[in-house]
Amino acid sequence: MKILVSADACNPYGGSEAHVGWSVVECMARHHDLWVLTSGRHHSDIERAATEGMIPPNVTFEYPNWPKPWRSTAMMCKLQSWTDYYKFTRNALNFGQKLHQSVRFDLVHHVTTATWRIGSPLWKLGIPFVWGPIGGAEQVPLKLYSILSPSAKGFELVRMFSNCLSRYSPAVRSCARHAAYIAASTNEAKRLLVKLRGTEAGVSVLSQAFFSPSKIESFSAAASGRQFSGPLRFFGGGKLEGLKGFALALAALARLKQQGMQFSYYIGGIGPEADHLAQLTERLGLRENVVFGYWSGKDYMDQLVASHVLLLPSLRDTAGLTMMEAMLAGCVPVVADSGGPGHIVTDACGCKVPIGNAAAMIDGLAAAIAVLDKDRSLLQRKSVEATNRIKTAFSEDAYFQAMNVIYQRVTGRQKVSDGQPLWAA
Repeated sequence: MKILVSADACNPYGGSEAHVGWSVVECMARHHDLWVLTSGRHHSDIERAATEGMIPPNVTFEYPNWPKPWRSTAMMCKLQSWTDYYKFTRNALNFGQKLHQSVRFDLVHHVTTATWRIGSPLWKLGIPFVWGPIGGAEQVPLKLYSILSPSAKGFELVRMFSNCLSRYSPAVRSCARHAAYIAASTNEAKRLLVKLRGTEAGVSVLSQAFFSPSKIESFSAAASGRQFSGPLRFFGGGKLEGLKGFALALAALARLKQQGMQFSYYIGGIGPEADHLAQLTERLGLRENVVFGYWSGKDYMDQLVASHVLLLPSLRDTAGLTMMEAMLAGCVPVVADSGGPGHIVTDACGCKVPIGNAAAMIDGLAAAIAVLDKDRSLLQRKSVEATNRIKTAFSEDAYFQAMNVIYQRVTGRQKVSDGQPLWAA
């Protein structure tokens, strides 16, 4: 098929959202011809990738928007990213219309930015429009605001207000209702999108994150040498934000330390909550147990291999790439039963703590960790299952097969019943 892909964030050398955009392009180019609309911010890296032979010959990149350089502060960059994306969506329709006149696409697929809050106008091209996987419907419950720093509370309140307003956006509602198919990245996103769409038909859950065969091989090979003796070693990584639930994890570990448990907790990343978490670590008496750092490449892999448990009770993660990489490397995930982690982690491969108030979640985390510490055979079984879970259900091939079913359905080339599962869960 000839497919127009909307991927504002798409970079072979990028992380997070840009990594998702590139992964989808690389995956779907296996059997389809792609024209990719992306931000001019990625132009130099895409040109570099072309010289390194990374761009398939059946992929063409177009740049509807050329943003200005990033601003100096994190908050200003966050605001800029949203204004840049809004401009991208406006320009994408004009680019798409011109391309469609000459190429005659079979369908258009919006990949990134993977949020429901700004509707894509590309459904107006008059061809089947696939939206997603998209997320962003997850929210930190008000009863858990007590664990957040003042700045994190302010951000979450603004985000909650934005979510309320976006529900009534004509662009969002039109996009949801005119899309031929919507892939929601979490169960929370699916419930919201069904409401906006007015029907459950043409909506299913599909994770936005998946892994190539080479990445699966490198991470799972590292898992084969894992040891399960000695004091438990925990890892938690990603951007240090209040939503990651590090405060809950530290409180649970402080309780276990008082009970005599020995452990170490390596927290990898940078972000606005770094100082707050360092101060909290001191107050809880965990200075000797917690190590803050930033690891990449082989050092990052070494940290995962040396750790037994991925302790990251995120309260509103859409997917959780760090969690999935850790699972591939054999870390047992201990997470909150919310968002992407709630969908990805099963009882066989990890531990999910129900969302409740702070005290209840701290109790749940401490109890789950204590069980793993006492029963190392259980820890080992879950480690093997964690690796297998990602290798099978979240491989590039699994994503391709699921998305191809959607493509076939919306173009009328294959009849698929509503409710038919598209993702191995």
